[in-house]
Amino acid sequence: MRTLPAIGAVTALVLLAGCPEPAVPVDLTDDPAAYVGSAAYRRGVLERDLTEWGNSYAGERLALYGLGDEGWDLLPAVDLASRPLNDADRDALADDAPLLAGELTTLTPDAMPSSDAEWIALGRRVFFEYPLRPDPTYQALVGLQSGLEDAGFLRDGDGSWVGLRVFETAAGELRVGNTCAQCHASYDGRAEPALDGVLSNRAMDVGAARLLVMGLVPGDLPPEQESTSIGDLDRLGPGRGDVLPDGEFNPFSFPDFGGLGDMPLLHHNANWTHTGVATLAVRCETLFITSSMQRTRIPRVLAWALAMWQRSLPPPDPLSEPSMDPRGEQVFTEAGCAGCHVPPLFTSDGPVRVESIGTDPSAGLSSVRFTGNYRVPSLRGVGRTAPYLHDGSVPDLETFLDPEREAEGHEYGLDLSAADRDALLEFLSGI
Repeated sequence: MRTLPAIGAVTALVLLAGCPEPAVPVDLTDDPAAYVGSAAYRRGVLERDLTEWGNSYAGERLALYGLGDEGWDLLPAVDLASRPLNDADRDALADDAPLLAGELTTLTPDAMPSSDAEWIALGRRVFFEYPLRPDPTYQALVGLQSGLEDAGFLRDGDGSWVGLRVFETAAGELRVGNTCAQCHASYDGRAEPALDGVLSNRAMDVGAARLLVMGLVPGDLPPEQESTSIGDLDRLGPGRGDVLPDGEFNPFSFPDFGGLGDMPLLHHNANWTHTGVATLAVRCETLFITSSMQRTRIPRVLAWALAMWQRSLPPPDPLSEPSMDPRGEQVFTEAGCAGCHVPPLFTSDGPVRVESIGTDPSAGLSSVRFTGNYRVPSLRGVGRTAPYLHDGSVPDLETFLDPEREAEGHEYGLDLSAADRDALLEFLSGI
């Protein structure tokens, strides 16, 4: 068994209790049938691919996942019938009227998909249509005049609201819930914009959504609220979330999924070694479990499909045509950028230490997902992926390379001459 790092006694006992030695070696080659049907397979993937066992994120999964006859494996698999949320639903909730069922559909197929194309098509539907859970905040937000617009929700081509679904609970009640697409779908990332998961929704403001439901005005809080946790909701701003239950304000920018299949590590904190589809399927399944407050789990065929779809997404298109000036690429190499952002994928197989980057370390050192590391983001399409750094504290590339910027950390390239900086910006915009 892997040696546990220094952690609290309670966490250590939980880890040890939930981390039995496998009885026999398990073939962990990507295999949807093994993932769906074998707890030993899922457990093996978890233990193989978690990079750090000493944080509470890993401890919870090691204690409860892939055990077969106990823990999360005993949770009911839930695929609730749902439909898109539309303006008729807004009118109903604004008038305190009941939602109407309409045509509700589920996602789980009668048989496993038989081709990559079928898996990917199903996974796209999971991304846009599978509701995480009933959410009273978003249900209340729907009934507010301009609430969805003010929080940054997008519309689909049919007029429905992206990332929100009306679904029927196990008790037969109609509720509103959010999907992955709420924060991770946008119309950007390609030369011909289409609604997809290549880039996250930079306009989505989850803090503003909660403030609006409280009757508060984002950006104009009463002075007595500005230094409280309610003030933290206001400080999030668009494109960021704080999902770590550690009582600290340590936001992450919403991660993009474009090019995810080529990323060697998952999470800003490099919590997972990204070995294949199975890694991402286990990561997705456990996320849905914790999002449901550990009451239900997503059907595993849907988790595998979602992972297949995410890994199929291409990186964002470059912001401009590739630079014809060789100086930009030379500066990229000479300034040390290529040491971590290694061409042609412009990322790295290994993480970087939090202290070597020098940004706000609170998220990287949080006990929830502590690894002491960050993954190296890919720079493909980087001109379209602002804001930058793990916490989204730098708004654009020009500011990123400006030695006068306010955001601390990642000082590589800040000492360039004006001419070299311009050449580097042109190079980055074309990759």
